[in-house]
Amino acid sequence: MQPTLDAAALSKMNDRGQIKGCIVDGPLAIDNALSEEAAKHKGIKSPVAGNADIILVPNIETGNVMYKTLTYTANAKNGGILVGAAAPVILTSRADSNESKLYSIALACLVACL
Repeated sequence: MQPTLDAAALSKMNDRGQIKGCIVDGPLAIDNALSEEAAKHKGIKSPVAGNADIILVPNIETGNVMYKTLTYTANAKNGGILVGAAAPVILTSRADSNESKLYSIALACLVACL
């Protein structure tokens, strides 16, 4: 699957020092990204497993489902941007809290400064 190849390429770029200031690992299934216990059960040894701060998804539909699921089932604090465009694109829902909108703006500002 293309998203799996993309995740592996990003991880390798991080290993080579092409992506700095963070730890990138993947591909990781969502259970392994969010649960150390799930990762241990599957024999995955990774500093990211169970501790992911950022989750990249393959398309906007998946991102929308992930974002709203985390917001409404886990009361997650999140912000969303679309990457790959000439400039960061802020993605918010009309139902988003002011806090989530602020996080999206802050995330876009950080990405724009890179």
